[in-house]
Amino acid sequence: METEWILALETSVTDATLALAGDGRLLAERTFSSTRSQECDLFLPLQKILGDLPEGASLSAIIVGTGPGSYNGARVGIAAAQAIAQVHDCPVAGLCSFEGVQTARQSPLSFAVGDARRGSFFLMPLEDGRATAAPELLSPEDFQSRLAGCHGPKLTFEDPARLPGDFEVEHCRSTADLLLEAWTSRSEEEQKALITTPTEAFYLRPPHITKSKKKLLS
Repeated sequence: METEWILALETSVTDATLALAGDGRLLAERTFSSTRSQECDLFLPLQKILGDLPEGASLSAIIVGTGPGSYNGARVGIAAAQAIAQVHDCPVAGLCSFEGVQTARQSPLSFAVGDARRGSFFLMPLEDGRATAAPELLSPEDFQSRLAGCHGPKLTFEDPARLPGDFEVEHCRSTADLLLEAWTSRSEEEQKALITTPTEAFYLRPPHITKSKKKLLS
């Protein structure tokens, strides 16, 4: 029986990771740190991990973390995954990056939180390590009120000091190997549903566009 090779990319966090598995067994991992130039920093570790594929082997699927985290980082990972998928003629599936967090995977109920900028914060529940709803944007006051009623680990990819209120929040990271675990733990039907869903980065809000004050010439 032909080996099923799966590549996972997690580039929506500063400490990015890549993982390659064959028939559910982890074969290789690569880690690199990047904040503003993911499109450049990703190239070498990606080249190396693809070189770990046995000669003549092709990928069966590519899993990529979609955030919420670094929006640019997630977009770079998705673009790379889609380009590689064209070469290997395989599908791409996106998973919420918090599904690659160890604490989330070990908890029946946890909560992803973060600064959504422009005076708002997001809250997203995770059940058994899976995202069950889209991130909810809240004002600082509503965020604190809602979080006070959340019983379970509270997880963030950023400095907890950025968040309002006096809550115990774990500064965590997502890893590609745990995204692989999140993928393989799903049923065949769930995997098919993810594959047929467009892979897009988590976008918490529309872009803030400042309109020009200059009058357009007719």
